[in-house]
Amino acid sequence: IEFGGSTASGIGGSGSGSGIGVKGENREEGERIVDIPTYKWNERPEDIAVVSWELTILSTCMSHDYLESIANTACPADTASARSTHNSTTELDEIKLLASEILIECSHNIPPLVSHSWNELIVNNLTSQCCAPLAAVKGVAATYRMTNRPPPTQASPFVVTILRPLQQFNTTYASRTPPQIGNEWKHQVIESVSTKYSLAVEELIATVKRTEEALKSRKTRKMMAGGMSDGEKVKLQLFLDHKEFKKAVDELLDNVEGDAAEDGSTSIGGLVKLGKLTEEAESLFLRT
Repeated sequence: IEFGGSTASGIGGSGSGSGIGVKGENREEGERIVDIPTYKWNERPEDIAVVSWELTILSTCMSHDYLESIANTACPADTASARSTHNSTTELDEIKLLASEILIECSHNIPPLVSHSWNELIVNNLTSQCCAPLAAVKGVAATYRMTNRPPPTQASPFVVTILRPLQQFNTTYASRTPPQIGNEWKHQVIESVSTKYSLAVEELIATVKRTEEALKSRKTRKMMAGGMSDGEKVKLQLFLDHKEFKKAVDELLDNVEGDAAEDGSTSIGGLVKLGKLTEEAESLFLRT
């Protein structure tokens, strides 16, 4: 089985599907075939984390706890057992050394799998989940375009949901993260999500500016409620959204140790870009 794969297809069927039929070779007319969706454990970060943790324990046991036990079983130390093996003392020592080397070599194959699980499978899965709410960024402009709404005073509802999958996963599995993995996986998720968020905001701001220019040239730009144009309200909303998103990032990185803790969110390139894109609206925020 490939690491991260599934053998669900072909259960109970002819090998082409994942459905499981009713009992009996001859099914009567009208009997239903129950289709069970194919399960792929590598699509659930929770399952990947559990498997990775167990692999980490296995690796430790193979190179420490199991090493002496298996070596002594293969090459018993007591005289009576040693005689029953019909091997000389030198041969027993060689077998013991060989058994130890095999265990250690096998245990060295596990850490790369654990690293792949966290830094690729889990990171990609959580990044995909966290990026789903970013589709709502485009809707910010529609909220204020020609609606005469008052200027925003709080972040958009979708912002708190962006990093929620990462927050929930981190709360549950922080204590079961292999020591060698550290917090780099968390930075990768936040960096990827922040970068995609900044691109969405950059595209929206460009659209808003083009709209403002078009309205200005036609002399139809009007100041709405609060003395702000629709475009300014959108920019203010993006500024408030950035502040809320940055707060969530800071909370996630709050317990990170070492240099990453000192840098904090300032080390996240996408978040820095978001700040620069929305800093123009800070004066609007102070006015409100």
